[in-house]
Amino acid sequence: MAEVEFIGSIDRLRYQADDSLFKIALMRVSEVLSGDLKKNKYDQVIFKGEMSLIPQNNYIIKGELIDDPKWGPQYQYISSKRKDPIENMSKEDFRIFLTDVSPKGVLVNQAFDDPRPIFTEHKIKELMSVKGIGPVNADKLINAYEEQKDFSEAYVEFGKWDFTPKMTRKLVRYSKSVENAIEILHKDPYQFMDVPGVGFKTIDEKAINFGIAANDPRRVHAFVKDYFDTLAMDGSSYTTEDKLIKYLEKEVFDCDIEETLKWVNKSREFVVYQFSNDKRIATKRLFDTEKSIAENLVRLMSAENRFEYKDRDKIISGIQEEQGWKYSGEQMKAIDMMLDGNVTLLQGLAGTGKSTALNAVIKVLQANDYSVSTCALSGKAADNLTQITGKRGSTIHRMLGINEMGVFFNHETMPFTSDVVILDEVSMVADELFEMLVNALADGTKFIMVGDVAQLDSIGVGVMRSIIASNIVPTVSLTKIHRQAEDSAIITHSLAYRHGNLPQLSLNDNWKMKGNKKDLGYVFENSAEEEKLLTDAYKVFALAFKKYPVTDIQILTQTVNNTKKINEMAQKIANPKNPKKNQYTVFQGKEGEYVLREGDKVLNTANKYKTLAAENESVYRPIFNGNTGIIESIEYEYDKKGNIKDIEMIIDFDGIGRVLLKKNDVKTIQLGYAMTVHKSQGSTIPCVIVMLPFHFMLNTRELLYTALTRASDKCFLLTTQKSLKTTVKKTSETVHHSNLKMLLEEEFKNAENV
Repeated sequence: MAEVEFIGSIDRLRYQADDSLFKIALMRVSEVLSGDLKKNKYDQVIFKGEMSLIPQNNYIIKGELIDDPKWGPQYQYISSKRKDPIENMSKEDFRIFLTDVSPKGVLVNQAFDDPRPIFTEHKIKELMSVKGIGPVNADKLINAYEEQKDFSEAYVEFGKWDFTPKMTRKLVRYSKSVENAIEILHKDPYQFMDVPGVGFKTIDEKAINFGIAANDPRRVHAFVKDYFDTLAMDGSSYTTEDKLIKYLEKEVFDCDIEETLKWVNKSREFVVYQFSNDKRIATKRLFDTEKSIAENLVRLMSAENRFEYKDRDKIISGIQEEQGWKYSGEQMKAIDMMLDGNVTLLQGLAGTGKSTALNAVIKVLQANDYSVSTCALSGKAADNLTQITGKRGSTIHRMLGINEMGVFFNHETMPFTSDVVILDEVSMVADELFEMLVNALADGTKFIMVGDVAQLDSIGVGVMRSIIASNIVPTVSLTKIHRQAEDSAIITHSLAYRHGNLPQLSLNDNWKMKGNKKDLGYVFENSAEEEKLLTDAYKVFALAFKKYPVTDIQILTQTVNNTKKINEMAQKIANPKNPKKNQYTVFQGKEGEYVLREGDKVLNTANKYKTLAAENESVYRPIFNGNTGIIESIEYEYDKKGNIKDIEMIIDFDGIGRVLLKKNDVKTIQLGYAMTVHKSQGSTIPCVIVMLPFHFMLNTRELLYTALTRASDKCFLLTTQKSLKTTVKKTSETVHHSNLKMLLEEEFKNAENV
């Protein structure tokens, strides 16, 4: 199709997407530079695409003609640059530019005679020092400046590799300049695989198409890095040289194995070492992380124990009298180990009394005026800690502390002041975050870890199994189901499933509650009619909604795709469309859209460190992946044309408080009536509805056990007999290769010899 180039400006926006830069714009043309430009009857040119153009500002614009059967001739946006480059603007022109970008630009101009250095050097703190400009507006102004830079040279070079303008801008920002980006592209495009959201596959496809050979050393080196990234995601921190050789021989045609191994041995990115009969290879980053974990755990274990307890036995006796039953022998052993030791790991299956033993420890500590901090990986697990212990739980991220730049400020130079730190759901925590936590603990801090190895593994390289296997860290295991739990079908059936057994069930148990407590209900469908499970979920949710508040009900399933349909269904019951309630539609491109409405239960799906406290917009209130809450209000901000320009959404997050979100933040907010089992891990919810359609890959006994044990009062399992039987037979347990066990043993041995 024909390309055109002209000088012009946006006359009017016909459409502007809420969650991207996509626009349909009517352009006013001042000069045609090339091509046969087709205009409408109002002397305008219709353009569509992702573009960062400020109305009434002149640009040199390129586009490609499209004959739309409905709207007639229009142009697909290719690229643009300012007629007067922003980098060459005079002080006066730049001040005008700021007022065009945002009303807040006036405040900047009032505060600074020449604001250009603020933007060229990204001085966000100085920008935020201006009265009336908080972190959100500071980010907006900086981003608006960045979007106006001249990317035209990059568009040309990256276009040859079939990169979109949007991706090109992303890679340029990563490279800090157009010149750097082009140099990287020509020298080694695989460096871009480190850019978030890009990865090896994206770069490799374009590099191969551009003519880079399959055995080009640049590609092979990137291939090896990607192999180790994949290993880490699957839970392993090393491989052997033999396995790497076999993998390269299988996956890379005509690979120079000898050269590749020489590069691995010389590279600063890897550690190569001998262990027993194997030559192991690990990334230096993961090796150093696991070594630091080992050093810090041994450091904490070796520190002077200064804990003394007054009336310890009396306090525990009082707890037993109050609860009406005595702790078992193994629970008392666990309590003693946690109180007496510097570092302890408490593990046990559901119903073995981990929480009750931990509660006794906390009460003894508090009665003796020791400060206790509790934390967990996810927001849900942190909320659960608050419910169980009465101590406000925190996410690890929040406990470590985040400054306004999103950087941890609690580390080895500024350790925690708490006497005791308790980490719950340690099986969920991957090595890098665990290392940050133990690195921040001062000598003499009591560190208690609590977990359940029967649950789903962490995403990434975990630590719990290696800590247990090392026999270095004092570990106590609770194995006996306490008397109260024996009456619960949630406990007894979930344990049976976890061990690969089926409890006695038949089709006669359909729509019936099991156990002496009648706390686990089953709903079965025939395999051929599995689609009816969605209707069943609708019925069960409607019944549960009559008894429980929406915050106390959670639907769980295996996949994100399943949650979307279920969330829409649950929303119709719990929070139907109401003219008195504001709502906002989130567009997801090809994945469709969903509506967020005042009163909806929602789930946050990403860590966000710069969200603001609703009651004080100058204070950050971070939210984390897995946090749930209720939408309190949605307010609209309109432009001069009456279109929604921005929104302000206030969400009251469990355990965090009221948080203010803008339009760009809302992309990570989803309906939270249903979520995946992985997202729910670590939480306890009164009423849980588990929807388990057949899925060969994802359905495992660990997933089912984790899902059922989220419920504290009632649980409903909606499935087919075929799905249930295959799920119980399949395990997700795999052999994870970690250096942590070896490093713990070495570090402990070295400490003993000092």
